[in-house]
Amino acid sequence: MCTIGRTSAGTAGNAHHRADTTGCTARGGQGRTDCGSKRDRNSFLSTPLTPIAQGNLVVDTYDGNGINVITRENYEFLRDSFFNYALLLKKEATHTPGNSIGESIAKLYNEMDELVGDGMNLNIEQKNGRLYFNLWKCHNWGELTLYYFPVKFLESLNPTLRRISITFIHNLMRANGISTILEEDDTDYVLMWLQEDDPQEEEEDTKKRMKLVQSYGKGKIGRLLKRVGDKSYYKDLPRALENYAPQNDFERSIVGLMKKGLPFLNPEHGIMQYGYDAFYEEEPDYQPMRLEQQIRVVYDTSDIVSEYLVDYYNSSRQETYDIIPITTCALSPETDRLFIMDDYPERFFKWADEFINIIY
Repeated sequence: MCTIGRTSAGTAGNAHHRADTTGCTARGGQGRTDCGSKRDRNSFLSTPLTPIAQGNLVVDTYDGNGINVITRENYEFLRDSFFNYALLLKKEATHTPGNSIGESIAKLYNEMDELVGDGMNLNIEQKNGRLYFNLWKCHNWGELTLYYFPVKFLESLNPTLRRISITFIHNLMRANGISTILEEDDTDYVLMWLQEDDPQEEEEDTKKRMKLVQSYGKGKIGRLLKRVGDKSYYKDLPRALENYAPQNDFERSIVGLMKKGLPFLNPEHGIMQYGYDAFYEEEPDYQPMRLEQQIRVVYDTSDIVSEYLVDYYNSSRQETYDIIPITTCALSPETDRLFIMDDYPERFFKWADEFINIIY
């Protein structure tokens, strides 16, 4: 398992994920080139509006012409959404228009923020030129700080349990949008670094390092990771688990945790669907650390590749912030229920803590 700060193997560290950007360290150093969550909104609209309201704000459109979103139509949509949500909360609401459309929208944001209270976060966002209020709230991260699911344990299983376990992990990945490290750019960087010459290294260590790199490419490790990503041996996995008779305590633990994990193979929303970037910017200096970089399948959490991935993650996140699971609620004048937050991420992380601890 991997924890931020590289605590000793086998020990789950405290989560360092922040719900806001105030905990981020100073910017500077190497940035990411991959893209974070894409949401059709503008950075000006994703934070409390400035006291000096803008007269117009042009956002990009697919035709390249751009569109001004500071309009009376958008103001009235936000105003009606504000009063509608106040009715749902059964609270009295008052709106004081400004001297311009921009000032009125800025005041509406402050009034809506006060209406929903300290326990709720609020953004103004846009989609296809339509401004809307978006409520959001963070879920609790689990015990681990990086959820790296190792598959090396599969090599020690008998053929039947191995096929069952591969099917389970494959279905878990597919249902939750989880990928193997072979599908990420940072793994390419790590494997490239590991192929560089080290004149101070012993010849035997160099051979071991190059052999590991080759195994991640077209060797045993690469084939296993691809098999987990591609193969599903059982159409009725619950039945296969029920019919399997564990041969020892380790197998009993594995089978028991896979049974407990069956609800995560058919969720309404997979874990990656909670990866909302609450602080999205159009062209940030450094991309945030995506949820896909924090939850993924690896070969072995204690080999040098995983260690380098953790080092790379720690280095990159110093310049930016983590995207963590968040539930959102886009408001409109027709919204008919209050913000609802499920507990899927919390249940997922609690189960994953147990599963990773067992298979590590």
